[in-house]
This record gives sequence, structure tokens and C-alpha cells, in this order.
Amino acid sequence: MPVIRPHIKSTLVDPSSTSTSTPISTMQFKPLLAFISLSQLLSLASAAPAAELEARQSDYWSDVQEWLSLHNEERQANGVGSLSWDRDLASKAQQVAKQCNVDNPQLYGENGASFNIGRYSKEQAFTDWKNTARSFPDDQSIPWQRIVWPDTQRVGCAQADCQLNFDVLYTVQVCYYDPRRKEIFIPTAGNMATVAYSGSP
Repeated sequence: MPVIRPHIKSTLVDPSSTSTSTPISTMQFKPLLAFISLSQLLSLASAAPAAELEARQSDYWSDVQEWLSLHNEERQANGVGSLSWDRDLASKAQQVAKQCNVDNPQLYGENGASFNIGRYSKEQAFTDWKNTARSFPDDQSIPWQRIVWPDTQRVGCAQADCQLNFDVLYTVQVCYYDPRRKEIFIPTAGNMATVAYSGSP
């Protein structure tokens, strides 16, 4: 009796054959697999930047809320109105912070703003500025005066992680205020704005 074999010629290649053609069934599946793989890669590629952007935005607004809380709690304790966030001031603050130079920062006074600059965390830098109130009304209290100046309405802050001598890391915190505190001294040449140094030298 003859043996009935399943018809599988479309998926087998004769080993003695010199043909390099791919079996029909395999050729049918390859484009499908390639399409699935490509679509998955495109999906992952589009999802990754979106997730990263969302995380950055979340971090940004978390920083905004922390800076506003620190400033407005101190202002409310001194009977003055709350500040609102200003993206332009924050952008200027970021430019200065990224210079990682707290000894000779770029001064910013052309548009009537002034700023505080300090090292370490936001809370540590703010505490340093706030503690200068002990020296009021001397110029040593200028960082605190900027925080509670009644006419100031907007604030923008930023930070940058910096490296010293290739191994020591520190953080620079910068805040800009507008309208600025009215200076109680006559500025000298090159001193049109003032800088508050906070943290260790």
C-alpha cells in the first residue's frame, strides 16, 4: 500500500539543489515579521521622548512649587504679598547658574531685576539668604530684603550641578526678582546690580 505523505514542498528545500531561493512560506512571513518589528520600534521610539519630556516637566513644576513656597511663606510671615513665577527670570537665572562661577557671576540689572545666588540645595540656599535678616538694615541683609521687598511681584529661580577640580560636585542656586528691591546705596562703576553669596567660599 502506498504511503501518504503530507504535502510540505512549499516549506522544504532539496539539500542537493543549487537553488538559493527561499521557501514560499518563509518569504510570506518575513515581511510580516519585519513590519511588526519596525512598528514596535517606532512605537517605543515615540513613547520614550514623550515619557522623558513628561518627567522633565514634572520635575520643573516641582521645583517651581518649592521655590514659590519658600519665598511666599517668608513673605507672608512679614506681611507682604505672594510672588508669582516668571519663566523669563528663571531662564536668566539658569544662564547664570550654568556658568558655575559664584565668585564672579554675570550681573543682571538692565531690566530692573536683581538676584540672589547660593550653593547647595534650594532650601539650604534659601535659609542662608533668609538668615541675613539678622543683619538688617545693614547691606549684609540684602539677600533677605530681596525676598521680602513689598514691591516685588515675580521670581524665577534655577539650579545647576557643577564640578570643582574634576571631583568635587556642588550645586549653584540662583533667583531673580522683579521689580527689584530699591538699592539704598549709590552704585559704583561695574556694580549696577548686587550679588548675595551664600554657602561655603
